[in-house]
Amino acid sequence: MDTSSLASFATQLSQSQVQQQVQISVLKSAQDMASSGVLQLLEGVSESAPSSPTSANLRVGSQIDVRA
Repeated sequence: MDTSSLASFATQLSQSQVQQQVQISVLKSAQDMASSGVLQLLEGVSESAPSSPTSANLRVGSQIDVRA
């Protein structure tokens, strides 16, 4: 193996390592954005869901009548 091929190999290896680091960084950024989106959705659901039953009859809506 001559020096030019060794230098070329080292350059390619370095470039692939940089590409891998960039891909990992982009993946982590996407995961962070997704997790913040999920947290916002969960907060919205918990805010809109009633914490206590509002109807006088607690059995209302607890059964479904199905007829064929």
